[in-house]
Amino acid sequence: MKKEETDVSGLGWRVALSIIVAIGWAVFIILWLFFYAAEYNIYQNIAVAIASLLIGAAVLGASWATWGIKQHNWCCSKKESG
Repeated sequence: MKKEETDVSGLGWRVALSIIVAIGWAVFIILWLFFYAAEYNIYQNIAVAIASLLIGAAVLGASWATWGIKQHNWCCSKKESG
């Protein structure tokens, strides 16, 4: 059986970015809770957590969306030529 080829170019930096964003978000939340959370009420702390999560999701979504579009184009062009 022939192993199907996949295009994995650009995958490494996206995985690294995902790990960095996840660890960075966890560190940010921990530092926020220890040093700044006491100055704000619970709703403001929840808002900061949600806003930081949305920013991280936007960064990851933008980087992974470009890879997904490229994979779709690569897959479709391979089907048409083969």
